[in-house]
Amino acid sequence: MILKHAVIAIAALCGAVHAAEEKPKANVQQERLDRLNGKALGRVIYRGATLIDGTAATPRTDMAIIVKDDRIEAVLPAAQLSARHTEGARMVDVAGQYVLPGLIDSHVHYATNPDRPYAEAELKRNIYGGVTGVRDMAGDARELAGLSRDALLNRIPSPDIFYASLVAGPSFFKDPRTVVAALGEQPGSVPWLYAVDEQTSLPLAVAQARGTGATGMKIYANLPGTLVRRLIAEARSQHFPVWTHMQVYPASPYDSLGATAVSHACMIARHVREAGKTSYGHGGEPSYEGLTAEDPGIKQYIAALAKSGTIVDATLSVYKSDGPHCHIALAGDITRAMHKAGVKIIAGTDTDNTGDDPFPVVDHELEKLVRYAGFTPQEAIIAATANAAEALGKQKEFGTLEAGKYANMVFLKQDPLKDIGNVRSVVLTVKRGHEFARADYKFTPLPVHED
Repeated sequence: MILKHAVIAIAALCGAVHAAEEKPKANVQQERLDRLNGKALGRVIYRGATLIDGTAATPRTDMAIIVKDDRIEAVLPAAQLSARHTEGARMVDVAGQYVLPGLIDSHVHYATNPDRPYAEAELKRNIYGGVTGVRDMAGDARELAGLSRDALLNRIPSPDIFYASLVAGPSFFKDPRTVVAALGEQPGSVPWLYAVDEQTSLPLAVAQARGTGATGMKIYANLPGTLVRRLIAEARSQHFPVWTHMQVYPASPYDSLGATAVSHACMIARHVREAGKTSYGHGGEPSYEGLTAEDPGIKQYIAALAKSGTIVDATLSVYKSDGPHCHIALAGDITRAMHKAGVKIIAGTDTDNTGDDPFPVVDHELEKLVRYAGFTPQEAIIAATANAAEALGKQKEFGTLEAGKYANMVFLKQDPLKDIGNVRSVVLTVKRGHEFARADYKFTPLPVHED
């Protein structure tokens, strides 16, 4: 009996030793896999910056952000760092700098007319300018999936790309942009550009959209209100973000309430002045003379919008100070009223930057939110960070600087809360733990791109 127990004990000991020998091998294999998948590895401590964390909290000076691999392990005062924190960690001195969450441009289009060299140049400019995420609002999902994968694996210098699959009424797919974005296939019959009507299986339409790798579904044009509301309900039932134009036509802006986010602040102005419009299109706009956010029709909509919890992608960058379209002053006035009513606003641009600007176009959107919509610089930063992450359904992953979230952040030389233009004083961008030093960016004018 004693011999039997001894044999068992020896066998158990051998098993434990064998397991201890195998564990390092497993760790090595996992590390190799992580490197192959583009994952940042190691512990890094960014010490000494003033923390602007993406919330309304008061900035905190002399803070330390501890990053383990691709996520934030801890955020604490630098004075509280101990040997336990610093052992084996690479220290980065960021004293005197300002750190905030990586910015997110919530409305871009990189594959309406797929042009990989242009898209890569634009994405590179973004990541070295403090942008760690973009929401692409419909294009060729085949191209976007490739760009998104390469960005995620760190094969190209790029923000993470979150893109949409689009649904619209069958009549919309005569639009020449859809022909280009579905090249080789029939627009309206592919999952990323899908025609829906009353006979469509909506669960299938949403499932197809998800199957493209998209982050959300965009409801675009030429659909009745009943169908828009059903699409929103189905997407929500599948826990899939759903994004729409504020007005889809012939549906009204009220039919889009309940979507995760709606785009273009001035669409409510057009609805008020042109309530009978039945189909999508930019031409023949009505006069907006004398219209303000105090108009009863606009106020009524804003009250309903605030109650719905839907986020607004204001896209102030698309509105100008002259011309036949809704002017920037009116767009800003409406956005200001929405913000005051408690509606969450995100910073989307929906416009290309000039090819000779070395900084991202979203910087201008933040400036417009401050100048025309009355945002404080901190509120504008929240629009491009925490609110943007919520619109993507990714608020648990990034958007604020806190333990457990991805290490997505930008370090600035100058205080953006004193002047929002200081978001251009970029020193370093970190995305999922990968560093992109501004000093390493050699800007050259972007190639000509025809959309």
